[in-house]
Amino acid sequence: MTFLKIAEWTMAVSCNPALLGQTVNFRPFLCEATEGEADCHVWLDREIAPVEGGPLQEARPDGRVLRIWKKEDGIYIHIVYPDGVCRLHADAEWKNVETDARETDSLIVQEMNDVLMLAFAYSMAYAGGVLIHSSCVGLDNGRGAAFIGHSGIGKSTHSRLWLRYVPTSRLINDDQPAVRVMPDGRIFLFGTPWSGKTPCYRDDRAALKAIFCMRQAEENRLVRMDAVKAFGELLKSTSMMRCDLDSYRKIVQTLSTIVERVPIYRLENRPEKEAVDLSYGAVREI
Repeated sequence: MTFLKIAEWTMAVSCNPALLGQTVNFRPFLCEATEGEADCHVWLDREIAPVEGGPLQEARPDGRVLRIWKKEDGIYIHIVYPDGVCRLHADAEWKNVETDARETDSLIVQEMNDVLMLAFAYSMAYAGGVLIHSSCVGLDNGRGAAFIGHSGIGKSTHSRLWLRYVPTSRLINDDQPAVRVMPDGRIFLFGTPWSGKTPCYRDDRAALKAIFCMRQAEENRLVRMDAVKAFGELLKSTSMMRCDLDSYRKIVQTLSTIVERVPIYRLENRPEKEAVDLSYGAVREI
């Protein structure tokens, strides 16, 4: 078994450690086996039963197709690539995830990246965690902020401006950070192995103090959003499968808690220091 610890969530993967150790994004999250049971187990080289009927949901992220079925014994997903198909089956609460991927597959690196991302996101949903499409930063004082919005709106640009103008700031993740409501009620941002086009794979965390919904504008302005609008923006930025009602409800519950406890702003902005002064000022005052 190979063990990963992401967002204080432990995954056991039935593969040679060299498989994940050779990939730069997983290497920072490798950990030693723990005495306690892992939070999620991922099993390779398993036979996955055929699925009858058409999928309940289909998605097309980044050049591949995800076909999703909900059955009595759990979730089935076919990840269709231009050169092959990877199949997986997850039981209730995603404690055990089986895949027919083999370490000798030509697509194994891509397959493992996708399988582990799904296993992590939906098993952690039952422990107050979500993956949020955002760019996020942290400060040496332990505080952090996330910038959300549709692709191309300026999330990464604003993070880079923080790195330029805010002392002690650092990039935690530039695409899919994890946010967890911890058992003690605190809410943290965590780095993950999935950071889009930016190679930022850090086993790092920061207390989430504010979320900024990015809007391009001619003038810089910061507006606190009401709970309904804030929830809607956060929901659009969150990875989830609506056909899996159990995990969907857990994720919605987590988002509701985040909206209740973390201020969410609309940041109308130009890509300049004045916009950073607004967002950093809001984080500094909390």
